[in-house]
Amino acid sequence: MRETHDANEARRYNRTIILLAAMVLAIGVGETTYGLATDSRFLIRDGLEWTYDVVIYATAAAAFGRGVRAERWAAFALALVLLGAGLVTLWQIWRAFVDPPEVESLSITIAGLLIIAEAWAVVALLWRFRRSHHPVIEATWLSARNDAMTSTFYALATMAARFAPDTWPQMAVDVISAILCLQAGVQILRELMRSKETEFAIEEEGATT
Repeated sequence: MRETHDANEARRYNRTIILLAAMVLAIGVGETTYGLATDSRFLIRDGLEWTYDVVIYATAAAAFGRGVRAERWAAFALALVLLGAGLVTLWQIWRAFVDPPEVESLSITIAGLLIIAEAWAVVALLWRFRRSHHPVIEATWLSARNDAMTSTFYALATMAARFAPDTWPQMAVDVISAILCLQAGVQILRELMRSKETEFAIEEEGATT
């Protein structure tokens, strides 16, 4: 009975993340296309950043249920994606500091509302998996958690940007996003190392008995 329950959970997880990957891809393509049409540097950048989520969900969907080794490699890859996203965000913060971009109030508002709606939709779909310690499931949940948390601050930054010709609200949100991405990447790597150490200890114990 337990195996059936686990199999059903695995099927639901796979269907969920495939749906998420398709949804995020559509949003990213749509926003980037609109940004190109309106010559909005902000919307183009924001649209391309959806690629991180597409890679995370697509990788998880491809690896989940295909064996421990495949899932560990997928979790490792997802940790690198999160760490990479954090480092890229830090670089963007530095670029904005040395060469402040023009504040695009309308574009910021559109992107903020879009991100908030998408982020909480993802959280709602992945909520049932929030307590899982499976590396792949944990990686997708942490990514969803990051998006939901930063989108709330993003809304505040959006309002601030509409009333003040300044870039600090967006930079503040980027700092939070970078910290969360780096923290999530490190946490996943720790989980992988912990599970590997446990497996090694079990193998040693089995060899001595």
